[in-house]
Amino acid sequence: MTRFLCNKELYETILQKSLGAKEILWVCSPSLGLGAHRVFSQEILKNPPTDIRFIFPVNDFAVKDEVNPYEIQYFMEHFRGVSIKSHENLHSNIYIFDNSALITSATLTETAFESNLEVGVLLEGSDAEEVKSFFTQNLWNTAKSIGELKKYKLIWNLAQKTPKKPNMKTAKPHTKIKDWTNDYINTWYIGVSNWISAKSERKIKKETNWQTKLSILGDISYRAFTQVTLGDYAYIADLSKRGKIEIASVQVSDKARVETDEGDFHCAFEMEKNYLLDREQFFDMLKNENISYKTSETILNQDQLNHVVNALYSIKRKRKHKSKQCPS
Repeated sequence: MTRFLCNKELYETILQKSLGAKEILWVCSPSLGLGAHRVFSQEILKNPPTDIRFIFPVNDFAVKDEVNPYEIQYFMEHFRGVSIKSHENLHSNIYIFDNSALITSATLTETAFESNLEVGVLLEGSDAEEVKSFFTQNLWNTAKSIGELKKYKLIWNLAQKTPKKPNMKTAKPHTKIKDWTNDYINTWYIGVSNWISAKSERKIKKETNWQTKLSILGDISYRAFTQVTLGDYAYIADLSKRGKIEIASVQVSDKARVETDEGDFHCAFEMEKNYLLDREQFFDMLKNENISYKTSETILNQDQLNHVVNALYSIKRKRKHKSKQCPS
């Protein structure tokens, strides 16, 4: 059976097909945008198909603009059993789910599915077998390993520092890509006794090309370095000062190994919110959740996370309540 699809139907079809895929999820595209994983059903994190394959043109030229290496890293860290290869001559957009194959103009980017006027043809059952054969023989079997992503992330980060001309003809979205929840994202508690020096921070940013807007958490343990993934959340407590304890709510943007006098394993993160706690209040919160104040890095379980969130939110509410009582 063959069916013509366009615009909103393309996203809805991929969402439905990825939700039901049990054995095969194969995708090839000449472009890969940041956040493109949200085009698929989030259920593939919990129940991934047996055979997951992605093909993109991963080279110095493509990663400057078309293929985001951080999205590749996201696939590697979050999609269990995923295999990713590079094909230099790739110019096809094919999405295969078990016995269904979608051939479309839509690249694996949010813009393609939200705003662009894209079309595609969905083939089912025996009609999809020829597409699966083409994918295997002409693409997968001739594709190559992508190797280390460090080089490509350096190129990508440097390209982002170059100002781009604004696109004045932004199309009105015809589809809303659903946000993924944080159900499968780790949340950490990290206590920091000593922050890295400005000298080490400059060296790290120089070797990684990390943007200046990102903050750096230096000298984390090897265990935390191997376990932390892109998109993880963390509550970072600043224990380096006297007086009240400042806790920052952050989201991990990247991690890298850079040799410094103050450790070799580091994370970059985006700051979201800051909270200020009395020392006694802070240590009581840790004690109530059986978190040792000497513990520098630990993954919070759901109960611990809920209690920490509620404790910090109550502080935020008190601040708001206090501000309302200020005389006008």
